[in-house]
Amino acid sequence: MSRAFKIKAVVLAAFAVASVVLMGVILSSMQDKLSVDDCTSDIRYEMENLPGLLAAAGEETAQNTETFDAVYQSKAASVAFMANNNVGFAATDAKMAEYKDLLGVANVMAVDRAGTVVARAQDTRADFSYERYNQLRTVFDTGEPSEAVEVEFDDGATRLRYYAARIDDSLMAVVEQDPAELYQLVEETGSLSSVLGNVSVGQGGYVFAVSSRDYLVAYHPDEALVGADALDLGIDVADLEDGAFSWMTVNGESLYCGVSKIDDTYYLSAVPESELASSRNLTVGVILFVFFSVLAVVILYGLFVMREDEKRGHNPEDYANLGPVRFNKPVGRKAIVLSFVGFLAVLVATFYMQTLFSLSTVSVNAQERAATIEEGMARTNEQAAALTEQYNERYLSKAEVASYVLDRNAELKDKDKLQELADVLQVQYLYVFDGEGVLESTNSSYTNFVLSEDPAEQSYEFCKLLQGVDFVIQEPQPDEVSGDLRQYIGVTLHDAQGNADGFVQLGIRPQRLATLLESVQIDSILDGVKIGAEGFAFAVDKTAGTFAYHPNAELVGRAATSYGMTDAQLKNGYGDYLTVDGKTYYASSFETDDYYVYVAQPEGELMTERVPLTVATGVSGLVCQIIVFLLVAFEVRPRGRAVADTAALGGASGDGEGKRVVDVTMPDGRTAKTESAASRWIYRSLGWGDKTAEQRVLTVIKVLVSIFALAVCAAVLFKDAVFPPDSVFAHILGGNWERGLNVFAITACLMIACVVMVITMLVQQLLRLLASVFGARGETMCRLFSSFIKYVSIIGMVYYCLMVIGIDTTTLLASAGILSIAISFGAKDLVGDLISGLFIIFEGDFRVGDIIQVGGRTGTVVEIGVRTTKINDGSGNIIILRNSEVSDVVNMTKELSYATCEVGIEYGESLERVENILEKEFPNIRRRLPAIEDGPFYKGIVALADNSVNIRIIAQCLEKNRGQLERDLRREMKLIFDEYDISIPFPQVVVNQPKEFLEATLAEQMRADRFNEQQKEASRDIGNEEEDER
Repeated sequence: MSRAFKIKAVVLAAFAVASVVLMGVILSSMQDKLSVDDCTSDIRYEMENLPGLLAAAGEETAQNTETFDAVYQSKAASVAFMANNNVGFAATDAKMAEYKDLLGVANVMAVDRAGTVVARAQDTRADFSYERYNQLRTVFDTGEPSEAVEVEFDDGATRLRYYAARIDDSLMAVVEQDPAELYQLVEETGSLSSVLGNVSVGQGGYVFAVSSRDYLVAYHPDEALVGADALDLGIDVADLEDGAFSWMTVNGESLYCGVSKIDDTYYLSAVPESELASSRNLTVGVILFVFFSVLAVVILYGLFVMREDEKRGHNPEDYANLGPVRFNKPVGRKAIVLSFVGFLAVLVATFYMQTLFSLSTVSVNAQERAATIEEGMARTNEQAAALTEQYNERYLSKAEVASYVLDRNAELKDKDKLQELADVLQVQYLYVFDGEGVLESTNSSYTNFVLSEDPAEQSYEFCKLLQGVDFVIQEPQPDEVSGDLRQYIGVTLHDAQGNADGFVQLGIRPQRLATLLESVQIDSILDGVKIGAEGFAFAVDKTAGTFAYHPNAELVGRAATSYGMTDAQLKNGYGDYLTVDGKTYYASSFETDDYYVYVAQPEGELMTERVPLTVATGVSGLVCQIIVFLLVAFEVRPRGRAVADTAALGGASGDGEGKRVVDVTMPDGRTAKTESAASRWIYRSLGWGDKTAEQRVLTVIKVLVSIFALAVCAAVLFKDAVFPPDSVFAHILGGNWERGLNVFAITACLMIACVVMVITMLVQQLLRLLASVFGARGETMCRLFSSFIKYVSIIGMVYYCLMVIGIDTTTLLASAGILSIAISFGAKDLVGDLISGLFIIFEGDFRVGDIIQVGGRTGTVVEIGVRTTKINDGSGNIIILRNSEVSDVVNMTKELSYATCEVGIEYGESLERVENILEKEFPNIRRRLPAIEDGPFYKGIVALADNSVNIRIIAQCLEKNRGQLERDLRREMKLIFDEYDISIPFPQVVVNQPKEFLEATLAEQMRADRFNEQQKEASRDIGNEEEDER
């Protein structure tokens, strides 16, 4: 290995490393920018929605508090009403205990102006004489129930809330209640944890809060960090600026954050760098691997060729001088092809991976939006259910109070008193029905009403109260008359003997519930949902199959399948491309009770991200490829005149190459190296030193492909550990995408191909190891299993790939049955040719450039087609054979071909004399026939024919010279026999032979024996004994 070669190899290796590093930096920086841009968009979306979420939570807290207080104010007012309306009130502990059970509160008390407890249901810790309870005493001045007074007692573990209502000028009713229910409700619906805990940002992101006053963490998904000092966790105060985006380190974790300052709190929407890096690293890694593989192949091929050239001696004809440098033509011609193909491979890999990266980003965003919408709908429905349950419980208690009051004072059933009671109970209407279901009295303007006996009518349900049922709570529903959402609750009334005697009914309009239910309507939820620049959400009615909501109002109410969607796309968990009104979108879906909801982003937005990075990668790769090509194909001209080493030019590059690697002539006239036919079916790979540059490069490519396949196989087998659950690769492996020719199907086919290839390769290697251990029968079985596994894996892989691209394999199998019938009726030859062609290609019995013999016709294979095989017989004639007729093939591909000459001599001729003459003349024949590469050789007697003894002479030559050399050999043998008076019999049966022949002398006999043995030894490895048998 020369010093110049070593220097060039080091330079190329250094440039390759630098190129890969540079490309990695370029790809990572651009991918980071794309990831950060997408992340910024996601964070900005959450930041824009955050004030609304916090405001809604604040309103929810205020409404919950107001509602809670109003309920217990009403309970206190109910006690005061009963005290003032002859309902059996008495300021005794027993009566207070009765009211406590009736109202469902912790304690009921009668308290005078001074704060003295006159009567109580149970003991209380409150001392109402303290000034902190002055708010309760305002009832004496206003006549209205007091605001709530909350007291936390000394132990800090008890917190109670008090409500008061005026009984008279000196006495008030006080209700004591534990507000735990209120605070639990606030925690579930209005706290920071309830709001921010349901917010997700991008891939694995979240929102946390920091106080702007003391920089303590007010909320964080990791509860251990709540209350910690944000500055101690690593946050820089300078980064806490409203609307700022920056990288922060929080508790050792790198985060990309957007900051929103709302009131006295900083809200940080954060995405972990590890989440961004996971998708980036996969994309960059695949592109870099392809780029590295291309560089490695081009560089190694150039080095391999230059090393071969150096070993056999430089041939000046291989170089073109260009001033101080020279161009290596053999290297340059192939390197430029490899570089161009590699450049295309890098472009395709970049575009393909960027497509998957963009889809992954869009998929995550779409799934996030879909999850947000779904969670919002679920949360609203839960709130509606909880609110309905609260209404049911609270208003049932109010109805029971009304029943209690009316049972004890029937005079209160007039309109004015009912209105007063309704105001106390904070309900809109009270209806009193008699035992026949006839409306007896009400504070509403709607009179003369009788319960319906029609089960379809709204009022029919309350007939149960006339049959002894204690109460009926009807679900909120539109009123039959006004259409407004109303709820009715009824409780049985009793006569003096305690028997059921009609019922009292509350009519309420749950305004808060109505507002909440309006907000859960599909158009209210989806209106304003935005993803990317032009993405949106729409819904399809599950029953009717029509658009329930779409930004284009003209589509609402129309069939989705009439505007591009398919029935297969109307399902839960859909994640793929779909077409709506002529435009293609990538969409994710989820299912509600009534709708399929889709979050869609236009396909064009994906292209805006793919193209810039693909172009940048292509330009960078092209520059690197050009530099590599220049380094490989050009070199500094050596000083002095370069002279070819003719001795080296005729030599072989390795000892084994002359046996296992041979030259073949390709159809276009090129000379290429290939492995000899005899060595292709042995379980032993060609030694590295015996391989040509092309074969070494193919080995390198196989290694690189194997590494890639192993990596893909490992990723598929351990997908849960490798791919995030919301990534596009997990989506592809999950199979929840539309079958058809799309990027998901292509990726799935690549993955399964890699898995099948790795498994097949491992099994075949195992069989090779077993074959080396067992005997002939074991090797036979191993080869059979290896071939069987190869075909099964190919057929199974093709079947799977056809299935994932949308071809109905069941129909395909049925079609195969029809095809078999067609074959039997006339397409037999055509299909037979096609199948035979596939087997020829898969089995590799022969290749283009091989020398084969088929049915007595010998030639060089110039083309293996799907239906026919073409061979050149060496005379310019092309023999076209149908593939089904290619049988009994003899693959004669080896380093040199054989030219054979058979000649007959008279039976009376001395064989020893003839052999002596051949020994003397063979060197002359070699000199006269330059086409002979080795030989000629005497192979002995091949036949005792009817009128002659046939002997064979062979010589090794190039295949292209074989036909002419055989003719030349026959001419030489005729001239030699004529010169030495050796008769060649006529082609006839000889009855007698009067001619006298010369006898061999003893010396000639001895020389003949020695010559015969020498020729046997010399031609032992190059004989064609199989032709003797024919």
